[in-house]
Amino acid sequence: MKHVLTSTGILALGAAALHAYDPEMTRQKTGRPWSVAATVRAFYDDNVTTSPDYLRDDFDTESYGFEVSPSVHVHLPMDQTFISLGYIYTFRWYDERDPNDTDQSHEFNAKLRHQFSPRHDIGVDDSFVYTSEPTVADRGGIITAPVRTRTESDVLHNRGAIEDNFGLTQQIGLSFGYVNNWYDYEQEGAGSRSALLDRLEHLFRADVRYTVNPKIVALIGYNFGINHYTGDDVIGPGLVSEDRDSYSHFLYVGADYDISSKLRLGARLGAQYTDYHEMDETTVNPYVDAHVTYVYLPGSAVEAGIRHTRNATDIAGVDRSGTPTLDQETTVLYGQLTHQITSKLVGTLLSQYQTSTFNEGLYDDETEDMFLIGVNLEYRFNHHWSAEVGYNFDLLESDIKGVVGPGRVEELRSYDRNRVYVGVRGSY
Repeated sequence: MKHVLTSTGILALGAAALHAYDPEMTRQKTGRPWSVAATVRAFYDDNVTTSPDYLRDDFDTESYGFEVSPSVHVHLPMDQTFISLGYIYTFRWYDERDPNDTDQSHEFNAKLRHQFSPRHDIGVDDSFVYTSEPTVADRGGIITAPVRTRTESDVLHNRGAIEDNFGLTQQIGLSFGYVNNWYDYEQEGAGSRSALLDRLEHLFRADVRYTVNPKIVALIGYNFGINHYTGDDVIGPGLVSEDRDSYSHFLYVGADYDISSKLRLGARLGAQYTDYHEMDETTVNPYVDAHVTYVYLPGSAVEAGIRHTRNATDIAGVDRSGTPTLDQETTVLYGQLTHQITSKLVGTLLSQYQTSTFNEGLYDDETEDMFLIGVNLEYRFNHHWSAEVGYNFDLLESDIKGVVGPGRVEELRSYDRNRVYVGVRGSY
């Protein structure tokens, strides 16, 4: 999982790099514009249904299984343009999961970079995912549906983004961007995932940037966000999906600081004003997006960051006044450590902590905390073959409680999940 936002520099390669614009350094890494790979794993999962803790004693949630994941990527560096396309297919089979003993996911990725001039460049990205895993559907961001059921919970998620950067002078520049997120869940009907989470998210951005010196760029910016729920279904008495629609305004200042060739900092600090125009409600909260990247040894690096913003939620929770839960205010801390232990052995540690507070509705001011940890060791026999072993841990701690039996009140969503795997990977 890529829970870290990284910045890739624009590299104008010389004759040694075939005179091509290649920000991914594809030719330098592989010597050819394409690559294919496949991973085969055996795994153990102790909570294949992400069942809440109070149900674990009543149902068998453990299973062994295997996973097969082939992939193909094509990178086309040209004089001023770089194009990248990729596809990853994943098939998982569970020995003890009934009735659905298989999961499948598809991931398509596309990237375009074009350098019009030394002062003008544009980037276009698109990522399409079909999966049943919430940590895959919301990869790189806030997890909006941390609990899944073994019903029709598969989701389509497409994220498209465009960024255009202009240098007006050597010191002053403009940057414009647009991000679109589309979610479509298979589960339909009143109170379903489609009713609660099918949506279109639009985010428009404009920044003014000032180069203080070759290492520091300061900026001031504005974002405008539109969240439109498309489920067109009932989420509570007298309420439909569109009643949670909202407009958001972000105003922030920030800076990017290249402290050295190995250490980079970036930060955006400001405020977010959100208008739930269908419910005649408004709210203001801090807005934070900051990250740091440190390459401390060849092949070894640390990346970490923090985000604070609002996000959609799979909880409706209508209160006695008829107001639903509108969204969540969430803080996310994320990090990745990659360490070259030996020339052939590489260790990776991924982590994410997410704390969210529900806004309005039956669970107003209640919180949920989610922890994700992944550890992986990869031994590379050569450029084409490697073996790996890893462990993933998920934990959701939720304040949402309910009556599940006579005199019995339980946390309805809290769960933990442990996964262990071992596998081999071939690439060419």
